[in-house]
Amino acid sequence: MSFLATLRALPLSRQIMLGGVLAAVVLAMSMMGRIAMQQPMALLYSGLDAEHTGEIIEELEQRGTKYEIQGDAIFVQSGDRDSVRFALARQGLPRQSVKGYELLDEVNGFSVTSEMYNAAYWRAKEGELTRTILTIPGIKEARVHIGASLRSGFARTEPTQTASVTISSAYDLNTSQAQGIQYMVALAVAGMQPEEVAVIDLRKGILAGPGIEKADQPAIQAETQEEALEQKVLRLLEARVGAGNARVSVSVDVSHQRQKVSSVAFDPDSRVVRNRTTGDVSEQSGGTSNNLSAASNLPQGANGGSTTNSTTRNSSESVSYEINETRTETESLPGQVERISIAVLVNQDVLGIDPAAADAAQQSETMVSNLRQLVMSAAGLDSSRGDDLTVEVMPFQLPEASQELIAAPSMMETMMERYMWSGIKIFVLALVVIVLALGVLRPILTRGPATAGAGAGGDGLDGDSNADPFVSLKDYTAERQDEAAAILAEWLNEDRKVAVNE
Repeated sequence: MSFLATLRALPLSRQIMLGGVLAAVVLAMSMMGRIAMQQPMALLYSGLDAEHTGEIIEELEQRGTKYEIQGDAIFVQSGDRDSVRFALARQGLPRQSVKGYELLDEVNGFSVTSEMYNAAYWRAKEGELTRTILTIPGIKEARVHIGASLRSGFARTEPTQTASVTISSAYDLNTSQAQGIQYMVALAVAGMQPEEVAVIDLRKGILAGPGIEKADQPAIQAETQEEALEQKVLRLLEARVGAGNARVSVSVDVSHQRQKVSSVAFDPDSRVVRNRTTGDVSEQSGGTSNNLSAASNLPQGANGGSTTNSTTRNSSESVSYEINETRTETESLPGQVERISIAVLVNQDVLGIDPAAADAAQQSETMVSNLRQLVMSAAGLDSSRGDDLTVEVMPFQLPEASQELIAAPSMMETMMERYMWSGIKIFVLALVVIVLALGVLRPILTRGPATAGAGAGGDGLDGDSNADPFVSLKDYTAERQDEAAAILAEWLNEDRKVAVNE
């Protein structure tokens, strides 16, 4: 008998009951299916003001994203949360609640005093500087405070301008970035010097400003260099031995003194004639010699005399040479690297060296030598400067807690964590459907055909057309036990005869 015929054979009351049950089953299935397939809601943003919350809601409605609002928090489906955040970030949302020069548009010139206008002006200046600082990658929050003092009409000097910048960054800012913020703020305010701007990190404290002495700057610079070298060497080693299997410690010694050295060097081999002077002096002299003696009284003719001549000659030459001269001035500023020391420890268990092998020591030495070359090249070590490098290969002793934290969850655990709640909902839905089908629909459909068959067959065993045939047969057998036993015996004998003939 078909299902439609069975439905037609049912009484009207049972048809109405069956329709209600089917409607309830369909409604329950649709509701449970909707609940099972619905993703849980996850927090998108919280703690925003009404203006920025409205901007985010408007963008979510334009995208067709389902959302819920609970207090000052916005929730979206957990599967869409990350993509929605990236999309909103691309649109510049949520915007920082920082106002700049638009504050001056709200100032009414007819009811504002000069003091009120100055206060609004400096607030606008702080807002614009905050916006500029927030554009630096890695800075999440920023606040700028300018200590502006009014100049008196009788003052001969300009008032001192100071400022402080408070930032919250995703990673540590180095000295160059902090100094860049100093110069940016100082150049935006007339009369302010970069040294009067303090840059404060909420996690590390003062990065630059009046609170940092000149003597402390080399130490900060050395710390920054140590962190940079450590990360560089660690990334290189972990590419070979894996994450967590290497430890690196870097120490950078910097100079805290400022020196200026001047030197002059001469090159005698590179002389060139600059000037040559030659002199030649010649002298000539002559005369007669008359000596007084006994012959002096003789007549003139008889007087004898002698004549002498002399010549003197002097020559001189003066040569001036030009010699190459090299003047060198060397200035050493504080912060110059004097020495770098690096210690590297590598986990022996991940190197693939069998300690029982005959050449285990040689393999270990080769591995250490290769690691030394890598580290020296990556860190730029200079042996002439006195840099030191130590590389050791030893087994690591990791605590069990650390190993549990390092171990990534398996795929089965991830699937259970992600889909367990949905699976429970689907199981409950299936259980409800089975209970409704077996507990309600089956009795109705079972009693329906039986009743219909009794009515179609005419008179029943007891003459009641509406009686259940099974109940009637039971009553008839109880009243006429002998006849029922004879009928059963006859049926059994017939079955035996058929079995014997076969």
